[in-house]
Amino acid sequence: MQATPDRKISEVIFTTLGYAQYSCAPKRGLDMASETSQIIERGVATLPDETWEQARQRTEIIGPLAALEVVGHRAADAAALALGISRRQVYVLIRRAREGSGLVTDLAPDRSGGGRGKGRLSEPVERIIRELLQKQFLTRQKRSLAAFHREVVHECKVQNLPVPARNTIALRIARIDAEKTIRSREGPDGARDLQGVGGVPPTITAPLEQVQIDHTVVDLIVVDERDRQPIGRPYLTIAIDVFTRCVSGMVVTLEAPSAVSVGLCLAHVVCDKRPWLEILRVEMDWPMSGKPRLLYLDNATEFKSEALRRGCEQHGIRLDYRPPGQPHYGVLLNGLSVRRCR
Repeated sequence: MQATPDRKISEVIFTTLGYAQYSCAPKRGLDMASETSQIIERGVATLPDETWEQARQRTEIIGPLAALEVVGHRAADAAALALGISRRQVYVLIRRAREGSGLVTDLAPDRSGGGRGKGRLSEPVERIIRELLQKQFLTRQKRSLAAFHREVVHECKVQNLPVPARNTIALRIARIDAEKTIRSREGPDGARDLQGVGGVPPTITAPLEQVQIDHTVVDLIVVDERDRQPIGRPYLTIAIDVFTRCVSGMVVTLEAPSAVSVGLCLAHVVCDKRPWLEILRVEMDWPMSGKPRLLYLDNATEFKSEALRRGCEQHGIRLDYRPPGQPHYGVLLNGLSVRRCR
């Protein structure tokens, strides 16, 4: 910044420091003595505590999503629930994060138009919000923000207390740990959407270097040919090549998963698919075939049978298992099963 002898700003230099952001458009004739405070608009030291906390939590939740090429609706909905906003607002924040500089202030809320938000709620109102959060919001009923706000408004009116704004309620929800919110409302499976697998995934450089095998129940019922009476739902054992994301083998049975179905699926992975397709009179090309180097499996009994272990050792196929209780380590197969078998 440079000033003329009559204390008027003649030039403004935009600067970004590690601890604060300076952003000021040059104004002709700006008086330094009276308008210096306008130079620093907002940054680490100038954001109100509540606004900073909201920006920090947004960065914590939105940052990992912004690093992904595609963000699905399920992940966006989980983030929206954790932040107390809509799915559309989540995608807006993701765009802001991608266009920003990787700073917490990139996701800070827009400046308030006045004094709203500067006051503090009274302790009785805060107590009502805390109690209703536990009883009404953090439950498997999964009340919406609008429904929860109506509950708070009703309780405050009954006790002749000031009614908090909906945005204030959203901020209180956003302060809750995201994992706690999802776990309380969606259960442990839903909470995994906000958890990283951890560590660095192994580098897969070629087809058949790693193949995942798992089972799922197909969402249909097989009936007999004569009386059309239900027989049962079939089981699909499927193998997917991690490098190409191609299905490399499968087997469908009416029997529960076992070492036999795993062995049949592995044989289907290895064999040429053309004779099998000709028998089925299916005109298509399925070029995936060959012996995998490693099978990545869960901890089910059929995957730890002696027959499977010895058969794989015989042919130089290594076995590796997911950590117990961590189904998101098999995300490729889990996602494929959900999409294709419903």
